[in-house]
Amino acid sequence: MGLSASQARFLQLTARKSNVEYQAQQITFQRLQLSNKLESASMEYNDKMSNKKLVYKYNTGTGEQKVDLTYQNYKNYMNQQLEGLSTTQDKLYLVSSSGNKIIVGSEEEMHAMIKSLNGYEDDFTPPTASDNTEGDVVPETVTKPKREYSEKDFMIVEDLNDNDKFLKNIEDGVFLFAKLKYNEDTERDEFEANSWENIGNGVVSEEYDKSDDAAAEAKYNKLQQETQKIDKALEMKLDELETERNAIQTEMESISKVIDDNIEDTFKIFG
Repeated sequence: MGLSASQARFLQLTARKSNVEYQAQQITFQRLQLSNKLESASMEYNDKMSNKKLVYKYNTGTGEQKVDLTYQNYKNYMNQQLEGLSTTQDKLYLVSSSGNKIIVGSEEEMHAMIKSLNGYEDDFTPPTASDNTEGDVVPETVTKPKREYSEKDFMIVEDLNDNDKFLKNIEDGVFLFAKLKYNEDTERDEFEANSWENIGNGVVSEEYDKSDDAAAEAKYNKLQQETQKIDKALEMKLDELETERNAIQTEMESISKVIDDNIEDTFKIFG
């Protein structure tokens, strides 16, 4: 092979070697991305397997039951007596962080609770003063409360059914749980509010949420298998490129020696 042909071949091999090395770099980057994706999935999987939820304990009359703490479940079960509790004063109410506002989701809920707290039946409207009566008249069948409740005692929060927000407000202490207690000094019922951890009797507690474990495990296993399959294919391609690069490098070294020999022979002629 002449000097010119050897030089041209050497340049071709140099370009080819650069292209092979570029492909190898791309594959290495793809494998790194796969590794990062799997690591992210692993973190998500661990979070799903270790996440916790708040549950609400209530008494069915025959035993205790637990439900996930949501606003709807709170409404459905708050009037269920807890084991060992027997009076209205022992029931739990959702209140604001200051403890002086009852949290409800609508005006309808508010008015229904006003009637309940004031001791009226749902279909009973207290009579108003008239020419024939002196002041408000409350029938003897209706028990007058130790405190009259009105709209000023309530706070309407419209997004209570957004469970993520609801639970965050519970966990952050924005919403508290309260029982009605009679204050002898003020001679009226007042709310005694506590965070969910301090209610007592384990009414609200935290436990591992296993409802999403199976789905999380299946998702992670599937991604892991797919990632390993892709990574294996990339590894084989990388090995092929490495073999090709070594062959090119060997040929380049051989041609480089031929070029050196040609140059040396040329200088001998002119020497």
